[in-house]
Amino acid sequence: MPNHVINEVILHGTKLKDVQKHLLDHEGRLSFAVLLPLPLNYWSGSVGQKHEKAFPGTHLNAATTMWGTKWDAYGGTTIQETESGVVIQFQSAWNHPRGWVCALFNTVQCAITASWLSEGGAAAQIEHYKWDCPTMLGQPTWDFETLNDGCAEHRRLHKLLWGVEEFTDVDEE
Repeated sequence: MPNHVINEVILHGTKLKDVQKHLLDHEGRLSFAVLLPLPLNYWSGSVGQKHEKAFPGTHLNAATTMWGTKWDAYGGTTIQETESGVVIQFQSAWNHPRGWVCALFNTVQCAITASWLSEGGAAAQIEHYKWDCPTMLGQPTWDFETLNDGCAEHRRLHKLLWGVEEFTDVDEE
């Protein structure tokens, strides 16, 4: 069973109609493979040692390397256009899909805020992807802030993942 990670990615100043071709597969679902398809010559099924020896690679390994997580987006995915831009919420397995967010940043070329929380609250961050000048011709910048357990953003992400802001301890009798 994977460690689930709740992700919220905001594409600032964008319209859904302008970015959906980079987000949605032919069935209308959010898919990392739209921007970063997995290699066709890599094994895509269940993986054993025989597959790892016989083929140039596996989709599990390629996904982890390229997307930053071993599976595609899942878990009650929502994509909404707001006053701030396009807000995408989804879950990923084991890690935040930083490779995919970077590909999205380089493709759409807008400021992006990516917030994520790992199941159990073991890791949580807010990451900012920006261009250092408004014309997008400058250098990109990336920074992050680790979220402290219990801070407002940590509680908000916890609620997105679990439906409650935090778990309460129950005393055992």
